[in-house]
Amino acid sequence: MLNFEYMANRSFLFLIFVWLLLFSCKKEGTSPPIKTQVKEKGISVNIHLDKMRIYAGPKLDSEQMGTVPMGTSLPYAGQMTETTTKMKLGGVWYDEPWVSIQTPKGDTAWIYGGGVMLQGEDSEELAEILLEKRMMAFFGNATKDLMTYRENYANASTSEAFAEVFHDGEELRDRLVGMLEQKIPTAQTEDLPDIFWVEDVFPGYVVELVAEGTKYFLFKDYKQLYLKARQTEGEEDDIFTDLGLEVYSQDSIEYFFPSWFIQTWDYGGHSLLGSGKHNDIIALADEVSGMTDLFSNDINIIKRELLKDITHPEITYWNSREKIINELDSIIDLEYDILSREDLVALESRYNQFKEAEKNGIELNIRTGK
Repeated sequence: MLNFEYMANRSFLFLIFVWLLLFSCKKEGTSPPIKTQVKEKGISVNIHLDKMRIYAGPKLDSEQMGTVPMGTSLPYAGQMTETTTKMKLGGVWYDEPWVSIQTPKGDTAWIYGGGVMLQGEDSEELAEILLEKRMMAFFGNATKDLMTYRENYANASTSEAFAEVFHDGEELRDRLVGMLEQKIPTAQTEDLPDIFWVEDVFPGYVVELVAEGTKYFLFKDYKQLYLKARQTEGEEDDIFTDLGLEVYSQDSIEYFFPSWFIQTWDYGGHSLLGSGKHNDIIALADEVSGMTDLFSNDINIIKRELLKDITHPEITYWNSREKIINELDSIIDLEYDILSREDLVALESRYNQFKEAEKNGIELNIRTGK
């Protein structure tokens, strides 16, 4: 006599086994790569991390086909995976798709997206996919704010809109720099990952190495900002970016040391008071201040730092006493509206100290080495 209960239990267990087998295969496998809807012609896969491995398939347990040095450019083979893989490269965690490439021998291979950038004709759609994945891996929830900033920057069409996105960018920059410091350990330049792709998603800013080349920072690029301001209605943002270019006249890049200061070592240098730069910047700041209040806080910060460079007791000076007194005398006599009565009193007091610089312990004429 058949034991129907026994057979039913065996059938049930068999079904569970089959279900678990199918589920486990789906989880461990890699989704088939998608066929992109853009043209393959002209798209190159540029390697920006050294010794990137290439594989026969789009997963880590695929056969390795060799390594590719940084700076290599290979043709895109037309496929990118829908799924992403978490991988640590250069001490940093990424979570990106795989990209198909054509090797120099003509074979099709796969490379991890975290170590590449896509460039060339018709690459915009694919590059955007990679950048969005990379932004999420690096900046998490701030990615949404970053994409909003980028959209607002592109769409700003008036001086008011420019001012708003300019200030949003400053707040966002501080957050992003903090995230980069947490994600990327301080290291020698050759060991740092390449994050210059951030410039593609954060317009108006550039990536620079600081602290003797051991970490990254994001600085405003006033040349970019100047060009954007020229595209908007109104002159307020035009003249403000003119001021930014004057403050950072060496290469238009905001830095820890403005143009009224000469950097002579990694963490310091000397004031250039006496060269005329202080007077030029105060005059332009005064003009911007008289035209608009859109950038009043920014102008006050510039004024404060410039006056500190003149009056702080620990500042040393590159130029001679004669040049310094002549420029300071001119600033005081012109009585710019931007300077308060307290500012003028402080400048007059410093003016008198410069007359007896040695007695007051002020180091002048550093440029001569005496």
